[in-house]
Amino acid sequence: MKPLLISLFFAISVQTQPKQQKIILPPPDDYYLNSTEKLRYAFFKFDSKRDEYIFDKKSKPATLSKTELLTIEKLIVKGVGVYNKSRSGKYNMIKKPEKYFKQFIAITNTKGEKEVWVNCCCAVMHKSWKTHIQQTSDGGSCYFTIKINLTKNKATKLNAHGLA
Repeated sequence: MKPLLISLFFAISVQTQPKQQKIILPPPDDYYLNSTEKLRYAFFKFDSKRDEYIFDKKSKPATLSKTELLTIEKLIVKGVGVYNKSRSGKYNMIKKPEKYFKQFIAITNTKGEKEVWVNCCCAVMHKSWKTHIQQTSDGGSCYFTIKINLTKNKATKLNAHGLA
């Protein structure tokens, strides 16, 4: 009798669980946190005024697919490897970039190439990091940015912050 009750209870509990919503990654006008990445992603739509120091004003907003996110992660690791090799000793080395919180801005440039700027932070300073680009002065390798050209499959610029 007990196994029958347990089976019946399990069947009822499975049927009453809410269905998970299918999410398009990322929504074009909002941020989205990828739960499989432990809530470490935030996406921002390109704003020509806010982002003029990153991209040409004539760039157009773009979105990223899950496959492109995997490519970006690989290119970040590769870029960090090149950056770390250029450091003398252990000063300002970037460790475990896959653990960093990441803010993304994706565009299509005037040549039709997809580019992504990624702001990487080892720790979140403000609760608003999902809705506002996190900017810091100093902080060393805890904060770095990287620009990636997905069309060319390469990282073009990696800038780690200095130490105060």
